[in-house]
Amino acid sequence: MLRSKAYVRKTRRGKVLKIVREHYLRTDIWCGCPSCKLCDTSDALFEPSADEYVVLDTNVVLHQMDMLENHAITDVIVPSVVREEVKHRNISVYNRLRALCADKTKRFYVFANEYHEETYTERSPNESPNDRNDRAIRTCALWYQKHLPHIKLVLVTNDKANMNKALEAGLKAQTAIVFAQSRSSQPQLLDLVARPQNEEDSDEEDQLDSRPQKRQAIYREHLPLSELERGIREGRFHQGTLRTNRHDPSKASVASESVGQAIQIKDHIDMNRTVDGDRVVLELLPEDQWGAEAATLREGDGDEGEEEEPEAGLAPAPAEEGHGVGVGSQRRRP
Repeated sequence: MLRSKAYVRKTRRGKVLKIVREHYLRTDIWCGCPSCKLCDTSDALFEPSADEYVVLDTNVVLHQMDMLENHAITDVIVPSVVREEVKHRNISVYNRLRALCADKTKRFYVFANEYHEETYTERSPNESPNDRNDRAIRTCALWYQKHLPHIKLVLVTNDKANMNKALEAGLKAQTAIVFAQSRSSQPQLLDLVARPQNEEDSDEEDQLDSRPQKRQAIYREHLPLSELERGIREGRFHQGTLRTNRHDPSKASVASESVGQAIQIKDHIDMNRTVDGDRVVLELLPEDQWGAEAATLREGDGDEGEEEEPEAGLAPAPAEEGHGVGVGSQRRRP
């Protein structure tokens, strides 16, 4: 069967070209099941005793490759639309997927759904490429479910919309973590499931990946210069030169004249992308968030008697803790 799509395009020189793209669909693409009575089983890949096949969604391949590479995951159907989408989005994951498909012991079967007459999915008007690909994956899974009624089929996806539509169509669909839990004889699979970056405390059933996904910000944004200057005048902010600890670069201190002693910074998050030598602007943390060392010094400020001199070569411990809110001037980078 032949499908063709024609359209015209204007070149840079002003010429109009008619372009025709032909897409050939076939009926002799086999399912890969050795017990199938409708397909040629001479090159069947799946285990004859397998009673369940797994169909993968693109997001599972992109984010759960460590789990898929485990020896417990076998008899897997990889639609060709998934393989092509992975190739365009992450070439390193694509190479790992190719290695899995080439490993005969893993039995990862690439089904050419884009060239099969019954599974080819044409894009609908106003349909996004991502939605069209998801629909093509569901069409492939439905064809297998109808083609092999004696084999259980499960679609593994972390896409919430795709899962809901698959369940409505009568497919068995699971998230990656639920799928790993269902393999109770292989408890190590749970340790290989990657958790969503933006849903650390969510329930296992709700760990669904809605594409496109934004990465969670780690550092706070620096405040504008006008707000920094106003905060310094009002006494809310303090500025000074940042000096990192030579023994632990994740800790630093800032000698501020407005405070009268050094302000401690306890980690890289509070340093907020500043480095040694930068002129930084800090905001003091609430006193209940100061570390044990700072609290001890604060409680001993009013003690009478001779103060203890710091050891030679060691800076006195800071009495307050703060976090960076902006940069007055940066040290010249090499």
